Amino acid sequence: MRIEIGNKAPSFRAESLSGETVSLEDYKNQNVLIKFYRFATCPVCNLHLRSFVRQYDELAKAGLSVVVIFHSPKWRTEKNMQEHLPFEILSDPDKKVFKRYGVEKSMMGMFSFAVWRDYYLALRAGFSTGMFSHDGGMFGHPADMLVDKDGIIRYVHYGKDYADSLTVDQALEAAGKAGMVPQKEAFSTIAIA
Repeated sequence: MRIEIGNKAPSFRAESLSGETVSLEDYKNQNVLIKFYRFATCPVCNLHLRSFVRQYDELAKAGLSVVVIFHSPKWRTEKNMQEHLPFEILSDPDKKVFKRYGVEKSMMGMFSFAVWRDYYLALRAGFSTGMFSHDGGMFGHPADMLVDKDGIIRYVHYGKDYADSLTVDQALEAAGKAGMVPQKEAFSTIAIA
């Protein structure tokens, strides 16, 4: 069941790459973007994730914390994340958090121009195909949730295909429209779902 704007964000606990147990309560009094990706070796997910690493300063400057959740076990996620990441990466191999947040899956999610374009770009950038390491299945869609300082869901984006994940600019615009961060003066026009 999908999460709706205005709902209290479901609490969760999951293991981080550092081995710590991280919960939503750890982000109390912070605005947070929760990003759900598929498995840790998903090339499209990693291509998108790297843009968040490159532009993390913009998110931090706006006061927006980021938590990324994969449905791979910690060992696989850890093996795949070779660089230092400026935000928490959590493992949810049993998909408990995915289910609480209504993250969707379908085989049809792979059939779009955007998916194949991003898959090609990811392979060109050196990411693995992920064909034999898709822990938890390969049919999950990405999802993005903005949770305010009071733990209320202020924005929800369920990806329509495997490449449909918010960009940094889209996340900042959505957070600005929700009153969570200062709005930039010049955002591109984006349909907020």
